Amino acid sequence: MSVMTTALRDSLKTLRLSGMLETLDARLTQAQKGELGHLDFLQVLCHDEITRRESVALERRLRRAKFEQQATLEGFDFNASPKLPAAQIRDLAALRWLHSGESVILFGPVVISGA
Repeated sequence: MSVMTTALRDSLKTLRLSGMLETLDARLTQAQKGELGHLDFLQVLCHDEITRRESVALERRLRRAKFEQQATLEGFDFNASPKLPAAQIRDLAALRWLHSGESVILFGPVVISGA
Protein backbone atom coordinates (compact mmCIF):
# COMPACT_ATOMS: atom_id res chain seq x y z
CA MET A 1 0.00 0.00 0.00
CA SER A 2 1.48 3.32 -1.03
CA VAL A 3 1.60 6.49 1.04
CA MET A 4 -0.92 8.02 -1.39
CA THR A 5 -3.34 5.12 -0.85
CA THR A 6 -2.94 5.38 2.91
CA ALA A 7 -3.60 9.12 2.81
CA LEU A 8 -6.66 8.55 0.63
CA ARG A 9 -7.98 5.89 3.03
CA ASP A 10 -7.49 8.26 5.97
CA SER A 11 -9.30 11.03 4.08
CA LEU A 12 -12.23 8.74 3.22
CA LYS A 13 -12.51 7.69 6.88
CA THR A 14 -12.42 11.30 8.06
CA LEU A 15 -15.10 12.28 5.55
CA ARG A 16 -17.16 9.23 6.54
CA LEU A 17 -17.21 7.88 3.00
CA SER A 18 -17.17 4.20 3.92
CA GLY A 19 -18.91 3.20 0.68
CA MET A 20 -15.89 4.47 -1.20
CA LEU A 21 -13.53 2.99 1.34
CA GLU A 22 -15.08 -0.49 1.01
CA THR A 23 -14.63 -0.57 -2.77
CA LEU A 24 -11.41 1.42 -3.09
CA ASP A 25 -9.14 -1.58 -3.66
CA ALA A 26 -11.35 -3.01 -6.40
CA ARG A 27 -11.69 0.38 -8.09
CA LEU A 28 -7.93 1.06 -7.89
CA THR A 29 -7.30 -2.33 -9.50
CA GLN A 30 -9.74 -1.47 -12.29
CA ALA A 31 -8.02 1.88 -12.81
CA GLN A 32 -4.57 0.32 -12.84
CA LYS A 33 -5.71 -2.20 -15.48
CA GLY A 34 -6.89 0.70 -17.62
CA GLU A 35 -10.58 -0.20 -17.21
CA LEU A 36 -11.37 3.17 -15.62
CA GLY A 37 -10.14 6.60 -16.59
CA HIS A 38 -9.75 9.37 -14.02
CA LEU A 39 -13.30 10.66 -14.29
CA ASP A 40 -14.77 7.16 -14.48
CA PHE A 41 -12.81 6.17 -11.38
CA LEU A 42 -14.18 9.12 -9.43
CA GLN A 43 -17.72 8.62 -10.76
CA VAL A 44 -17.76 4.91 -9.86
CA LEU A 45 -16.39 5.63 -6.37
CA CYS A 46 -19.12 8.25 -5.86
CA HIS A 47 -21.74 5.79 -7.09
CA ASP A 48 -20.43 3.20 -4.62
CA GLU A 49 -20.91 5.71 -1.80
CA ILE A 50 -24.40 6.65 -2.96
CA THR A 51 -25.38 2.98 -3.20
CA ARG A 52 -24.11 2.29 0.31
CA ARG A 53 -25.95 5.29 1.74
CA GLU A 54 -29.21 4.32 0.02
CA SER A 55 -28.87 0.78 1.33
CA VAL A 56 -28.19 1.94 4.89
CA ALA A 57 -31.11 4.40 4.72
CA LEU A 58 -33.46 1.66 3.51
CA GLU A 59 -32.35 -0.69 6.29
CA ARG A 60 -32.85 2.08 8.84
CA ARG A 61 -36.35 2.87 7.57
CA LEU A 62 -37.31 -0.81 7.62
CA ARG A 63 -36.08 -1.15 11.21
CA ARG A 64 -37.98 1.97 12.30
CA ALA A 65 -41.17 0.75 10.62
CA LYS A 66 -41.08 -2.32 12.89
CA PHE A 67 -42.88 -4.52 10.38
CA GLU A 68 -43.94 -7.85 11.83
CA GLN A 69 -42.44 -9.56 8.83
CA GLN A 70 -40.63 -8.42 5.74
CA ALA A 71 -42.24 -9.17 2.40
CA THR A 72 -40.93 -8.55 -1.08
CA LEU A 73 -42.42 -9.01 -4.51
CA GLU A 74 -39.69 -11.53 -5.28
CA GLY A 75 -40.78 -13.64 -2.32
CA PHE A 76 -44.52 -13.37 -2.98
CA ASP A 77 -46.28 -16.67 -3.70
CA PHE A 78 -48.47 -15.95 -6.71
CA ASN A 79 -49.60 -19.60 -6.70
CA ALA A 80 -51.44 -18.95 -3.44
CA SER A 81 -53.57 -16.32 -5.23
CA PRO A 82 -54.10 -17.70 -8.75
CA LYS A 83 -56.51 -14.88 -9.70
CA LEU A 84 -53.78 -12.30 -9.10
CA PRO A 85 -52.16 -11.44 -12.48
CA ALA A 86 -48.47 -12.06 -11.67
CA ALA A 87 -47.19 -10.72 -15.00
CA GLN A 88 -49.15 -7.48 -14.61
CA ILE A 89 -47.96 -7.00 -11.02
CA ARG A 90 -44.33 -7.51 -12.09
CA ASP A 91 -44.83 -5.12 -14.99
CA LEU A 92 -46.19 -2.47 -12.62
CA ALA A 93 -43.24 -3.06 -10.28
CA ALA A 94 -40.85 -2.23 -13.14
CA LEU A 95 -42.21 1.38 -12.92
CA ARG A 96 -42.28 1.94 -16.69
CA TRP A 97 -45.64 3.63 -16.17
CA LEU A 98 -44.02 6.18 -13.87
CA HIS A 99 -41.22 7.03 -16.29
CA SER A 100 -43.70 7.52 -19.11
CA GLY A 101 -45.85 9.86 -16.99
CA GLU A 102 -48.86 7.55 -16.78
CA SER A 103 -51.14 7.03 -13.79
CA VAL A 104 -52.15 3.73 -12.23
CA ILE A 105 -55.31 3.00 -10.29
CA LEU A 106 -55.60 -0.29 -8.44
CA PHE A 107 -59.00 -1.45 -7.33
CA GLY A 108 -60.61 -4.65 -6.18
CA PRO A 109 -61.54 -6.50 -3.04
CA VAL A 110 -59.31 -6.28 -0.01
CA VAL A 111 -57.73 -9.63 0.74
CA ILE A 112 -56.36 -10.20 4.21
CA SER A 113 -54.00 -13.13 4.32
CA GLY A 114 -53.39 -15.07 7.50
CA ALA A 115 -56.78 -14.13 8.93
